[in-house]
Amino acid sequence: MKARSIRLYYRKHRKAVVTATSGLLYGGGWGVGYLTGLDTASAAILVLATVVGGYDIARTAYHEVTNRTLGIKTLVTLAAVGAVVIGEYWEAAAVVFLFSLGSYLEGRTMRKTRTALQELLELAPDTATVRRDGRLQEVPAREVEPGEVVVVKPGEKIPVDGDVVDGESAVNQAPVTGESAPVHKADGDEVYAGTVNREGALEVRTTGAGSDTTLQRIIRRVEEAQEAQSPTASLIDRFATYYTPAVVALAIGAYAVTQNAILSLTLLVIGCPGALVIGPPVSVVSAIGNAARSGVLLKGGEHLERAGTIDLVAFDKTGTLTTGDPTVADVEGFGSDDDEVLELAATAEKKSEHHLADAIVEAARERPTTATDGGERTAGSRGSSTHRSDGATAAVREGDATAVREAEANAGARSIPDPEAFEVVAGKGVVARADGHEIVVGNRALLDERDVEIEEAVAEYVREREERGETAVHVVRDGTVVGVIAIRDELRAAAPAVVADLRAAGIETVMLTGDNERTAAAVAREAGFTGLRKRGGDAATQEVGIDDYRAELLPEDKQTAVEAYQADGHVVAMVGDGINDAPSLATADVGIAMGAAGTDTAIETADVALMADDLERIPYAVSLSKATRWNVLENVGLAVVTVTVLLAGVLTSYVTLATGMLVHEASVLAVILNGMRLLRY
Repeated sequence: MKARSIRLYYRKHRKAVVTATSGLLYGGGWGVGYLTGLDTASAAILVLATVVGGYDIARTAYHEVTNRTLGIKTLVTLAAVGAVVIGEYWEAAAVVFLFSLGSYLEGRTMRKTRTALQELLELAPDTATVRRDGRLQEVPAREVEPGEVVVVKPGEKIPVDGDVVDGESAVNQAPVTGESAPVHKADGDEVYAGTVNREGALEVRTTGAGSDTTLQRIIRRVEEAQEAQSPTASLIDRFATYYTPAVVALAIGAYAVTQNAILSLTLLVIGCPGALVIGPPVSVVSAIGNAARSGVLLKGGEHLERAGTIDLVAFDKTGTLTTGDPTVADVEGFGSDDDEVLELAATAEKKSEHHLADAIVEAARERPTTATDGGERTAGSRGSSTHRSDGATAAVREGDATAVREAEANAGARSIPDPEAFEVVAGKGVVARADGHEIVVGNRALLDERDVEIEEAVAEYVREREERGETAVHVVRDGTVVGVIAIRDELRAAAPAVVADLRAAGIETVMLTGDNERTAAAVAREAGFTGLRKRGGDAATQEVGIDDYRAELLPEDKQTAVEAYQADGHVVAMVGDGINDAPSLATADVGIAMGAAGTDTAIETADVALMADDLERIPYAVSLSKATRWNVLENVGLAVVTVTVLLAGVLTSYVTLATGMLVHEASVLAVILNGMRLLRY
């Protein structure tokens, strides 16, 4: 049993044991020769130190040569063997020990750069308390089936992804989303594996367990991102395939000219491109790990480096600069009762999946509505969560608009009749039939398309509401406008500060929206944006503000806008919800998806995924990318300077074989430590 434990320990700590043994033999051999003068014994011990420390290095070098590549370990092996052949045993042992020590320290420090991934792996609990057959059972978390109810006590980690079905608590979601403050959770709210239940007990209906959780998807993405090479690292690897043979040729040439074997061996040692090869990866791995802890998921080094060159950020409006939770702010009838207008619109929109349709239908169900003058939530507004049943909430999560309305109807909400016919006009509205009437609900473009005349009173009301930043939806019955519904989507509180931070970093900001010109301008003003440049208009110069906005854009128009900015020479980041803005996100140099937690598609496809709906993560992600880019350049510069100085020292006889290896390993550790600074960025 003891022998087995020793073997297991050796396997786990092989590199440390080999390095320590080689170092002890190296020190012993040097001491024997220096103190006793027994040169033969000293030489034997030093050769043993070279063999012990160099065996693994030589074995790797053999595989490099048989695969027709020449790497760092090939150069070290040639240098050590050459030193032994010419009787420079002390130099041979020193080269092998220093390289082995450097490799061990590199491995330890590189593992530290992956601490974020290890922390993620340790987040998810191994067991879950499940209610089965009327009693609570503790089972492995990976064995929990979808639909089963998991009980989470205060202070425990949530073991599965799921929806709260009973209880109320504050949950620390920082490990998954990066949110600094606990998030209140109640019936119908979504929770994630690895987050911490802070207060009350929760019962959670499982939607994902084991490898099928948001946390595990994040871990897989971080692993892939840290393994993927950045463009700089790939370029350096290609360079090394030519550089290393060139170093060997230089050493052979130097020996042919000078007949100085030590000089040639020293050239082999200092020519190792270790710091050059290790520098970029450690910077990228550190940055990706740091970002993962902060709720920012980076797809890989390529996107990290590209994000460091961004000079323009384009924001979608709805759900990005705004909360994405629209509410009915006002209903105005023209020749019709306000409630009648709302019910007509709700009937037409009942089968629609659009977020504005949700606001209209819910307002109609929750009548009586109270018209407001500033978009505040009322008893009839969509923001009143107390009116929604558990069944309706579940339906919303599944994205089934029709199901949620039926669930609400069954729960006692006011019933909305089904339309007799229904058609969606993309980007404009809907056309339906009910009680023998044609009902059109949509924007001005849809009315113009159908030759609907708009009276001045209607146009004036629409202008007034749009200038407040609200979206005006016309309601038409049999070709006549009978009313207008004003819908408001609140601006995110962090939006002005985020734009200001980006502006301070020298990055231009633009807003792309499907809303009309007046609504877009009003949202921009409300956010504190000044110096706006309207589409096709002249730029106004102001100290602070968004640089451009474009309104009345369909998804393909947003894509065209991004391409136009790229054609002007900009490196563009597009920020959207990861679904509706897919064309523009894919076209942008860097696509940034908001609120990706729990969304498989966003996590798997976005270049950068913000796990929470937190705009403040955008300046952080951009500045981290820029810092990483500079860090990579610093590491490459340090590596090049080190090799240049060492080469000059060798040619002027100031650098010996052992000194060259010592400085080489020091430069490797220096670039690693420099890269690790990004863990604390």
